[in-house]
Amino acid sequence: MEEQYRRQLEEQKRLFKQLGIKLDALQIHEKDFPVKMRGYTKEDVDAFLDDIILDYERFYQVISDLLDKYNALQRRHGYDLEKKDAEIARLAEKAKVQDYLVDRRIAEEAIQDMERTLQAAKRRMRPGSGDAYGDSY
Repeated sequence: MEEQYRRQLEEQKRLFKQLGIKLDALQIHEKDFPVKMRGYTKEDVDAFLDDIILDYERFYQVISDLLDKYNALQRRHGYDLEKKDAEIARLAEKAKVQDYLVDRRIAEEAIQDMERTLQAAKRRMRPGSGDAYGDSY
């Protein structure tokens, strides 16, 4: 249990240092005040410091939980972005295929129109159908 507590205190120190917090629970616990005449009673100071230590440990736990949740959200957000990117890529590919099909359909319609025009031109050029331009006077 002592080793686990020490590990937790080390993690707490690292986190508090990142957050710019000067004191951790162990520093508060180990703080010793000199005794002077007419000063505070040692028991009162110790009780107050014990309360502060408990608060620090609660703060550490809350901060750790929030950081874990934040990291989980970041991972989930990254996963969601990957899914969205994959969906966008899939839709872009689908759009390319549809554009190709639309372009092909337009080209086929244009070819059919040209063939009809060509057939009409051939019919007009047959002997006995008037002049080559289809004008009959």
